[in-house]
Amino acid sequence: MASHDLTMVSPLPVYLDDTGPQSRLAPRPATLDGKIVGLLPNWRPSAVEILRAIGTLIGERYRLKDVVMEQPVRELPIRTGKLLDTMRGRLDDLAQRVDVVITATGD
Repeated sequence: MASHDLTMVSPLPVYLDDTGPQSRLAPRPATLDGKIVGLLPNWRPSAVEILRAIGTLIGERYRLKDVVMEQPVRELPIRTGKLLDTMRGRLDDLAQRVDVVITATGD
C-alpha cells in the first residue's frame, strides 16, 4: 500500500473544545485498543477512500475490536432539504454500535 501523509489545518483561531462548555467536543478515549471504530464518510467517493486509508493505518497502530464503515445516506435529499432529519436515526444507531467515529468529506 502507498504511504500517505495528512496534515490537518484549522482556520479557527481557537479550537472549538477550548471555547466554553456549550461547544465542548466529546471525551476522547485514552487508547483505541479494543475499541470499535466507526468510519462515517459523506456521500462523495473520495471520503470513502480517505477513511479506508485511515482505517487501515489505525488498524496497524492499535488492536481494534472492529472497524465499521457506515454511510447513513447515499445521496442528498435535495427535495426536502432536511438532511439531518433523514439520517438522525441511522446516526443514533451507529453511535450505539461503536466507541469512536471518524468522519471525512471528500470531493
